[in-house]
Amino acid sequence: MNIQRGLMLMVSLVASISPSLGAKILCAMSSVINTPSQHIVMSAVTEPLVEAGHQVVLLAPKNKITKGLSTGAVTDKIFFESSRTKAEHEEFMNNLTGVQHQLSQSNPIAVFQLFRQHLHLLGEGCSNLFEDRATLDSLKKANFDLILTMPIVGCDALLAEYLKIPFILISPARRSLVVTEDHFGIPVPSSYVPFSIISSFTQSDRMPFKDRLQNILIRCVAQPLIEFITTYRLREIKKQMNIRPDLTLRQLMGRAELAFVYLSFALDYPQPLAPNWISIGGITAKPSQPLTKNLEEFVEGSGEHGFIIFTLGSAVTSLQNEGLAESIAKIFSELPQRVLWRYKGRRPDNVGNNTLISDWLPQNDLLGHPKARMMIYHGGAAGVYEATTHGVPLLLMPLAADQMGNAARVEAKGFGRAVDKNTLTEEEFREAVNDILTNPKYRTNAARASAIMKDQLASPQETVVYWVEHVLKFGGGHLRSRALELNFLQRESIDVVLFLLLVFLMVIFTVRWVVCSCCCRLCARRNTKSKKD
Repeated sequence: MNIQRGLMLMVSLVASISPSLGAKILCAMSSVINTPSQHIVMSAVTEPLVEAGHQVVLLAPKNKITKGLSTGAVTDKIFFESSRTKAEHEEFMNNLTGVQHQLSQSNPIAVFQLFRQHLHLLGEGCSNLFEDRATLDSLKKANFDLILTMPIVGCDALLAEYLKIPFILISPARRSLVVTEDHFGIPVPSSYVPFSIISSFTQSDRMPFKDRLQNILIRCVAQPLIEFITTYRLREIKKQMNIRPDLTLRQLMGRAELAFVYLSFALDYPQPLAPNWISIGGITAKPSQPLTKNLEEFVEGSGEHGFIIFTLGSAVTSLQNEGLAESIAKIFSELPQRVLWRYKGRRPDNVGNNTLISDWLPQNDLLGHPKARMMIYHGGAAGVYEATTHGVPLLLMPLAADQMGNAARVEAKGFGRAVDKNTLTEEEFREAVNDILTNPKYRTNAARASAIMKDQLASPQETVVYWVEHVLKFGGGHLRSRALELNFLQRESIDVVLFLLLVFLMVIFTVRWVVCSCCCRLCARRNTKSKKD
């Protein structure tokens, strides 16, 4: 009997685990505007899944440039028909530098106009996908177990519902237009949780009245408005394909089993979270690998002074300001440190012998080198978390999107500074660089942030594998906040407050009526008695 019970227990255990073994996962990146940095984050998520024995199949537009996606990130690829040639995709990728430059110099009205100019791009990949009936049919027949998506505007949530497959969202930033806490029913108190997605004002979790006012306007007005404008094409596709007419696009996004979010409290502020809002901040940071011979010789030649890394991310390779580039090159030439500068374009005349200019740098490996003293960066989430993991102070020159918020957090945590590239002078840059290099507080705070990043129960890679397999075995319904099932009045308990107010008023009026009635009767008796007397 004991043997039979043991066998039954083993069978039940295998049955509960088997759905997660060798699962077939679709890595959907249908948008035409994913950047190399997003591909790097997606690779960091899918590589451990492939190593765990799962199939991961990439879905992308034909001719799309997938720079940044590692060879071990997927086991197969499916390309659907695209309206763009390979040359057009390459041209678009090259133009991203210009777009970020425009965003960095624009006021809110100009940013809105820039959105309008590029609005057609946001739904282009989705239109191409749902027009390619052959690919849709093959996806149906493939019987995928799960979809992983890094949504720009939410097309892959439509695909998941169309194919009747559960899906998981991956956000390469703290939040995006369609991956916010609101979509998951998570409370976001505007009084102490900075909500900015695209904003140039510095935020912290200690906000004065002006910032709290701006914060609530961004969350309740600006973000929903931008989301509504940018998802118009998807709403049309949803209607044309008759995908869940009973749900809005926002509600479809909220049906995700999980959201993997680039978040870590080594850098971010404490805030309410739900079980299906999973932090994977620092997932692209890995143990540094040996440098190439020429790079190793260059950094070792820096001696005790160490070296500085200067890069503006995967999409931006130049400052688009020759005067500023010359000033920066001059300041670098005055330093005892050596400098590795990722730069394309005309070589500045003031480049010193201590500066190595290259069109590519192994960023993570350099950050993990013991002689790394500082990184000058645009503030993208992946690089900021890599520097935080390796304990390297930062000087940030934010350009657009979440980079401003990242810069604010680095300053608040005390392991870096931020400068405005558009108004930056030679003296300001010199002062900021020398301050970070000579003030020990930046190094101390960076080491503390690094220790916090590393002090966790499981690595981000292990976390991804665990939660993906958990969803494959059990689904994600038990992790989803019931706030998504309530309307605004119910969620904020306004209906309960109104009911209690009504009851209170009824009690007051009842008491008043009883008191008035009693008083009237007493008065009437007194009057009657007076007349008798």
